[in-house]
Amino acid sequence: MKYPFHTESMPVVGQEAQMLLKAIESNSVITNAASQATVNRILARRQAFRSHGNKVKIQRD
Repeated sequence: MKYPFHTESMPVVGQEAQMLLKAIESNSVITNAASQATVNRILARRQAFRSHGNKVKIQRD
């Protein structure tokens, strides 16, 4: 993936840093709503395929 030349990495500080530390210490994850919705669609598709084969189509929200 290519980034523009003006992109700079910034340190994680403040509330974001605390959330990240809690997630690392508790062995959990931090996600946003879009990525969680994608994961849920993939899981539903896999479960439907295991149960019904190719007969079921999963609709997006």
